[in-house]
Amino acid sequence: MPRSRRDSLSYQLHVRLLILLGTLWLAASLAAIIGVRKETDEVQDLALAENAERLLMLLPDPLPKEGDPADRPRIDSIGLRRDSREPVVIYQVMDLDRRVLLRSAHAPTHALAPDAREGMSIHNGWRIATVTHQRRRAQFAEAVWHRQSTLRRATFTLLVPLLLLLPLTALALHLVLRKTFRQLQPIQDELAHRSAHDLQPLSMQDTPTELHPLLETVNGLMVRVQALLAAERSFSAKMAHELRTPLAAARAQAQRLAQETGDDRARDRAQTLVRQLDRLTHLSTRLLQIARVDSGVALQRQPIDLRQLAQMVIDEFPQSRDQRHQLRLITDTAPAPVLGDIDALGIALRNLIDNALKHAGPEASVVVQVKPDEISVTDDGPGAQGTDLAALTRPFERGSTLARGSGLGLSLVQTIARQSGAELLLTSPVSDSRGWRASLWFKPAA
Repeated sequence: MPRSRRDSLSYQLHVRLLILLGTLWLAASLAAIIGVRKETDEVQDLALAENAERLLMLLPDPLPKEGDPADRPRIDSIGLRRDSREPVVIYQVMDLDRRVLLRSAHAPTHALAPDAREGMSIHNGWRIATVTHQRRRAQFAEAVWHRQSTLRRATFTLLVPLLLLLPLTALALHLVLRKTFRQLQPIQDELAHRSAHDLQPLSMQDTPTELHPLLETVNGLMVRVQALLAAERSFSAKMAHELRTPLAAARAQAQRLAQETGDDRARDRAQTLVRQLDRLTHLSTRLLQIARVDSGVALQRQPIDLRQLAQMVIDEFPQSRDQRHQLRLITDTAPAPVLGDIDALGIALRNLIDNALKHAGPEASVVVQVKPDEISVTDDGPGAQGTDLAALTRPFERGSTLARGSGLGLSLVQTIARQSGAELLLTSPVSDSRGWRASLWFKPAA
């Protein structure tokens, strides 16, 4: 079942850390905004109060009389925005009877906030600082909308860099997590390149400490699996070996019975028993070979001359002059040596030849051909038309043939090929809707 991206540990960490960082940044930003607004209010309120105090201290005593030019607004441009004539800051100076003695150009002629208390207050959209000194009252006022606009600009200036940094943080977090998870790559590569029979403990060198408990658990599991497999292989090997002696004795007794009896029916039954014992002996030999291969014998590596290997195995099949099977060897001038175990490859080639001689028919010929990095066994028998060739490499799987067999030969060859770094290639028909070819192709060394 395909796994979605949400099942990825890296994806989950990326999302959770990003949400956590975003939440913390948002909380910190809100706290900073609240602090900035509070400090801005305090600073601007203090500036208004100080301006009101300075205004009272700088005024002459007494003030110029009405009609004097000095009675005009003191500073005509104070508190104007650059882009409009809308006032931002205004001031008034009053006596205790609330009469306006002095005002800025854009301040009203009447008292702005006559009942305002000493200190800061808000009246008609103005934030007013009121200061009283020597029977005079000065009010310095700032438009509330201007104060709010200033706070909004300060908030925007604070939030924009944080919002721009969030995508950069997500990218940096992705790169950091990807680089961190690359530390798992050596373990993955080691497991991917191991053969099915390599159950050695995983190395914990140069791996994060947090993974050591998991690796120790996996190594413990490998040790237990290795012990179980060793016990199973030992049992199979011993069973196959121990069966050979009683089977040989039983076969000898059955042959003796067939020779000594005078009853034709008893002789036929004795010969049938001999054939069944031969089949059991052949099966026990296959089991013994499987036990050897499962023990990892084919994992050994040494240079092997395929031509010499083929000649040695062919010599094990004695042929008389009147034998109808024709077993021939064809080799190239100088086939390159391959790396493998000669005993395991001998078992594989022996099974391929035996399989061809058994299933090709009495009139067929069998050719063993050696090429660079390849050895093949070809016969011109009926072949395996209409058969799933890949299924024949499974244990106890047999094609549509009348010849007797255990169904273990090709499975055994497939296992040896896999352990030897080779590939078993099956082809049928070969030509003219007939024939069978089984090839061991050795991958070139990297």
